[in-house]
Order: sequence, then structure tokens, then C-alpha cells
Amino acid sequence: MRTVGQVLKEERERKFYTLDEIEKATKIRKELLEALEKSQYSKLPPTTFIQGFIKNYGRFLGLNQEKLLAIFRREFSEGAHPPKVLETFSNPVNEKKFRLTPARALGSLILTLVIIFFVYLWFEYRFLIGGPFLEISQPNNEYSTNSPSVQVTGRTDPEVKLSINNQEIGVDVTGKFSQEIKLSDNINTIVIEATAKGGKTTKIERTVFLKK
Repeated sequence: MRTVGQVLKEERERKFYTLDEIEKATKIRKELLEALEKSQYSKLPPTTFIQGFIKNYGRFLGLNQEKLLAIFRREFSEGAHPPKVLETFSNPVNEKKFRLTPARALGSLILTLVIIFFVYLWFEYRFLIGGPFLEISQPNNEYSTNSPSVQVTGRTDPEVKLSINNQEIGVDVTGKFSQEIKLSDNINTIVIEATAKGGKTTKIERTVFLKK
């Protein structure tokens, strides 16, 4: 008994159609059409899809679709022919996979280096045109205290020269600093100044009130 694939192939050849023409007309991949004609069901997707292929193929050739499906049901056995989705079926033609090629890897590396370079230039530009970073954690401005001294703490760039009331003090490797300053008047002005290597300065003043 002829298989459904043989029926389809014989009718196609009788009408002088190529598989490429059938593929274009039915939108069924040529690899699937070939597997169907050869009854290679293990290379085809599940039976629901196979039946849809048979109906579309038969409709194009002008064959009775119900008879074709009846032939298919007689010859096909799920246990003997477990369906398997073809790679070409699970990955349509218009689906593009990203593949890392040497050219793409080199391009990504160059792009990364360019970004790093411009970030470096931005930081250098910022450092040259503006004063260094300086932040005072305490005391707050117009701070009031009964103590004869106050602790000045904050952080700045590690490379700068830092002074409080013209007295140079040190900073740690992270730029943090802490210095005790004595208070002598009712109103005390504390000047914290950071000077970069290029001569740019950032100055912050704090007013501290001493209650006697």
C-alpha cells in the first residue's frame, strides 16, 4: 500500500512541480516536505503539524485531503515513529541567533577601551577645570557647643593638600580626615581648604558658636 508521502510525491511529479515551488506555495520548509514524502516521521514535528502539512500540500495539488489523512492515520504509529522537531523547524529562517565571531569580539573590546578612555578623560577634565572634591561631615554650619573644642571630620580626594585654618593636616588613603580644633571666641570661623596638585582649591567655611 502506498504511503501518503508517495501519493503526494507522485502527484507533484505528475504535475511537474519542484519541492522549491511547493515550499514557496505552502510555506512549508523543503526539508519537512522531503521528510514527509519519504515517510521519515521521526524527522517531523508532532502529528498535529504533520496533518496540517498534508492538508496544505494536498490542497495545493488538488487532492482529497480527507483521503490523504486517512492514509496517513493507517500508516503512522506514534510508538514506531516518535516525532522530533527539526532544528530548521524550531528555528525559523527569519530568526537570527547572535554568534560571537572574532570580528565581533575585537569590536566589543575596542568599544570597551574607547569608553574607558573617554571616562578617564572626563574625570581628568573635571579635575583640571574645577576644584577638588571636599565634603564636611561635622560640624554643621552655625553649630553651638559648650565644649572648648570641636572635631572637624570629612573627606576629600586622597591626593590633595588639606588645611584647616591654615594648618596642614593629613588624610588617609580613602581621603577621610578628622582633626580637633580649639575654640577661643564666642563666634569661631573654621576654614577647611583642599588644594589640588594643579593649584585648584575648594574652600568650605563653618561657623561655630561657643557658649560660655
